[in-house]
Amino acid sequence: MKQNVLRERGVFVTGTDTGVGKTLVAAGIACLMQSSGIDVGVMKPVATGGRRTSDGLVSDDAMLMKGAARSKDAYSLINPVCLPSIMAPVVASKADRLRVDMEAVWSAYKTLSRKHKHLIVEGIGGLLVPITDNLSVADMARKMKLPVLIVSRPTLGTINHTLLTIEAARKRRLRVKGVIFNSTRLGSGTLLADTNKAEIERHSGVPVIASIPYIHSVTSTSIATFLKRNIRLQDVL
Repeated sequence: MKQNVLRERGVFVTGTDTGVGKTLVAAGIACLMQSSGIDVGVMKPVATGGRRTSDGLVSDDAMLMKGAARSKDAYSLINPVCLPSIMAPVVASKADRLRVDMEAVWSAYKTLSRKHKHLIVEGIGGLLVPITDNLSVADMARKMKLPVLIVSRPTLGTINHTLLTIEAARKRRLRVKGVIFNSTRLGSGTLLADTNKAEIERHSGVPVIASIPYIHSVTSTSIATFLKRNIRLQDVL
């Protein structure tokens, strides 16, 4: 796939909730792009639940994305803010007595945007998760001027969660590229996924681009393999 067929400079991957698999989906997209010969950078601007290493706090999500893209960028660019507590960033920063340095985020984003033709950015939690007292995930996506890709579950309740996320995005003048269903547990039925897809598209006008089935021992490569067979990258970027 030629790079010039992709319309977007990047995409901001968010979720309807925590634990929907947005990191793996973001990593899978990056892996697919990299294996297709497309210049792609990855970024996890803010992470919590960081693991302590000899080099400081490290986010496993950020490392997964870095590996999926085979990125040689400095870790500090990919994940400029990492906090140890597993909480919303604004809460974690107060619990850990650490500052969320948004200037470091904006600087890293500018650097990566200059270095790469395309950039996959993964948020944290959902769009309304507070990063600081005055900034949400949605605000961050808007400042980055990136369209949003929503990762959602194909299970019962997803119509409400997905439509609420789309509504929140539009209220904040974010452009929604589409929705990707991701099955995180065995037994998510095809019929339910199909009916959820139809209802979300009918009520929002936003396309459900793909429905990733449950994959045992899932990796970014296995998701990239599924996406290669089932989507066009132009639908994401």
